[in-house]
Amino acid sequence: MYKIKFKNRLFSLIVLILASMTLVTSCKKDGADAKSSETVLLSFGPTGAKHGDTLRFIGNNLNTVTDIQLTGASVSKTAFIKQTDELILIVVPKETVKGFIMLKTPQGDIQSKTMLNLEVSVMVSSIPKEARPGSTITITGNYLNWVNSVTFGNDKVADSTSIVSKTLTQLVVKVPMNAQTGKLILSYGGTEWGNIETDSTLKIPLPSIISMSPNPLKHADNLTITGQDLDLTWGVQFNGVSQPDTVLVSKSPTSIVVKVPAGAKQGKVTLLAASKVKVSSADELVLLLPAVTDMSPSPVDSVSDVTITGTNLNLVSAILFNGVVTPVTSFISQSATTIVVKLPSGAKKGKVVLSVLNSTLTVEAPMVLNVKVYLAALAPMDYLIYDDQFNNNWQDWGWNRTADYGNTENVREGTKAAKFTYTSEWSGVKFANGSVATAAYKEVAFSLYGGPGTNGKKIKVTANGNGAKSKEITIVEGQWTEFKFNIADIGNPANLTELLLGNYDWKGVIYVDQLGLRKP
Repeated sequence: MYKIKFKNRLFSLIVLILASMTLVTSCKKDGADAKSSETVLLSFGPTGAKHGDTLRFIGNNLNTVTDIQLTGASVSKTAFIKQTDELILIVVPKETVKGFIMLKTPQGDIQSKTMLNLEVSVMVSSIPKEARPGSTITITGNYLNWVNSVTFGNDKVADSTSIVSKTLTQLVVKVPMNAQTGKLILSYGGTEWGNIETDSTLKIPLPSIISMSPNPLKHADNLTITGQDLDLTWGVQFNGVSQPDTVLVSKSPTSIVVKVPAGAKQGKVTLLAASKVKVSSADELVLLLPAVTDMSPSPVDSVSDVTITGTNLNLVSAILFNGVVTPVTSFISQSATTIVVKLPSGAKKGKVVLSVLNSTLTVEAPMVLNVKVYLAALAPMDYLIYDDQFNNNWQDWGWNRTADYGNTENVREGTKAAKFTYTSEWSGVKFANGSVATAAYKEVAFSLYGGPGTNGKKIKVTANGNGAKSKEITIVEGQWTEFKFNIADIGNPANLTELLLGNYDWKGVIYVDQLGLRKP
């Protein structure tokens, strides 16, 4: 069964009541004198008549009419129910559609000034089970010649321009390219306009993926997708790429060839039909990327060559070293397993980033490349608190931090440096229990190396707990910086018994070396 939906029921009921009471005039008087010998059509009706109803024509000299041509049908004189000078009665043929009426006479044709319209109940008896976008389907039923448009799944309307043909019992319509699977809605006119929805669903096939090859492959390589109905594909979308690729190398019902875009990442491949329905591959597409397993030597001299070993290193197009703005694109040698590259000027300790050939992706080496930095010797201290060890009875009285006073990871001078990890946003590296009269000295000095993520972070240096008179310093990440300032900047204590390096609002790692006082 099929569902029929009508609108304007109240209007229809009023028309039927009026039609049952009297004949409704559907056209104006043609303007001729009723008493003349001229054949004149004065009116016809009733309005709201149905197919198979009796239609009345009133006028003068109507006995001269030999044929009545309706839009879509014709009734000859021999089929008139009744014909007199003033009245003709005919049965409305099923093929009749909305339009003007033409009365044929020996003296000439008489066209109505208004259109005949009918009350219609469109019916559908069958639709195809499946149809491809762009193909035509045949709908069978009754009064289909009154249909103005067909709406497919996804609310895609095939209007009159897409209707190939229509007869009383058949409607041939082209399926929109962006139609989706769903029921059809037929819209039709008449004295009552309405819609009819099919009970059956029209299936619109979607592209499907059977396999992808080669897999794995490189960026900018051609990927061949095999499957079914692939010619219905509007675009191919790769994981990591926001927009689908609509420019394909080739496309057929069973195969698509597409170039892998620069931003593609490992993951499923998605096909988009013209209806924007997405179909994803069952398997993931694997993209070949470089990987680093070792870098040597490490630490490396700032003017030496670095040998990078790994896999797929022939896919590396550039190497970016920490501390350098411009990537290195010229290598001493390169193969799938080895790259030899000269360390660029300004390179610092840190991770190395590889750019991928024909891609926007980058790969970071898992290990840190240590770079030897040759620093100028520091001015000697006149009073030492810490160099490779505590001096002059000074001790560690800090809190909310871990401390390693014999660390060898980053050393400014000597063989060791103090490594501190601030574990709270209120931590203190506190040197205490010593005592030195400051009158003979001018400045406090120490060297500090900032760990990862510390660049721009602040430390307040406070003497003897005098927080109102602190010296703030700014950390430089990845390199040693010597900080020195007048004792007066931290309150000018007569005797220095405590020296605090407080972080206050961040966490991280610092290294401290060569802490003490200098004379003028």
